[in-house]
Amino acid sequence: MDNFIFIAPLSALSRRTRLYKVALYLNKKGVKNIKHVGWERLEGEAKEFAFDFEIEKEIIQKGGGYGGSEVKKLYFLWMLRLFFLSFRIKKDSVVWALGFESTFPLLIASKLKGYRVYFDDADRFSMLFNFPKPVKKLLQFFEKITSRNVYKHIIPVQERYDFLSNKFYILRNMPSESEILKAKDLSKTKKWIKASIVININGWLGAGRGMKTALDLCDILEGKDIGFILAGKLDCQEAKDLASKENVQYLGEVSNADALASYFASDFVFTYYDPSSVINTLAASNKWGDAIKTGIGVIVNNEVMTANYLVNANVAISYPYHNSKYLSKTISDYISGLLDIKLIKENSRKISNEFGYFENQLEMLIYETE
Repeated sequence: MDNFIFIAPLSALSRRTRLYKVALYLNKKGVKNIKHVGWERLEGEAKEFAFDFEIEKEIIQKGGGYGGSEVKKLYFLWMLRLFFLSFRIKKDSVVWALGFESTFPLLIASKLKGYRVYFDDADRFSMLFNFPKPVKKLLQFFEKITSRNVYKHIIPVQERYDFLSNKFYILRNMPSESEILKAKDLSKTKKWIKASIVININGWLGAGRGMKTALDLCDILEGKDIGFILAGKLDCQEAKDLASKENVQYLGEVSNADALASYFASDFVFTYYDPSSVINTLAASNKWGDAIKTGIGVIVNNEVMTANYLVNANVAISYPYHNSKYLSKTISDYISGLLDIKLIKENSRKISNEFGYFENQLEMLIYETE
């Protein structure tokens, strides 16, 4: 495997945990030529900051940011540009394409030239936006065609799909063992906030990730022995307000290992997803894998159906997205000792044994299927 190309509509692999872990794994396996064909959403974001090895870059699209109606149009422009680029990809290349919008334009050229395409369907495209019904139906049809014509269709959960494909490969969002070991060492070198209960909130700190509930939780439990560790981009006013609280340790935007290190100083990780978006009710959070591999609990809103295995295993506490009252009462009971956090953590470590680390799954995907 001499040439490995990531095609992903984002600025840098460092900014997407799943792709960061794949690139890290490939480098450790001796793959020297790793390239990213990308879309620089904001000026200056394309720089890789998390690797100690070279990632070749080809930015084919710039601008648009991360929200607004114009972004939909830019996705289709991205697809058109990729279609023309697809004929330049060499026969001996292996392509890891993030999303339908990156994979579909490659199909014709991949069949003609013979390069291998992995369709990493981390977020099902037809579920991401509120497309008009005819457009959505057409996209779903082409998603099915794409799934059945790539080398492997990599999915995080089966529940998002209403069709079957013999190309499906479930790649669960677990952390890399090497990153966990690095994080464990890092955690011992840092000074962490101390409290009876510490809640970890990391990743995209935007309005669609329950920041209002997190802020409410902090306000309602003011004066109690609770702390928060916050890491990531402050992308809404509630997140900015939360970061300014006295019992909140804000780390800024950090590497995967640094984020994982903070789990060893935490009791729960907060994972709320706005249920107004269908894709959010079928989330497959990296944070769940991070939590069970570091032995802590999960806080998740009960509209997220794919988290049921955590709730059933008594690893997670779960309430409606907009209900801060009952969540605050339960956390208060953990602070006072009426509920025992040790039981949550024991269950977390127990369920961890059912899942392999990320690189174990990749080994089977990339090398045992050759």
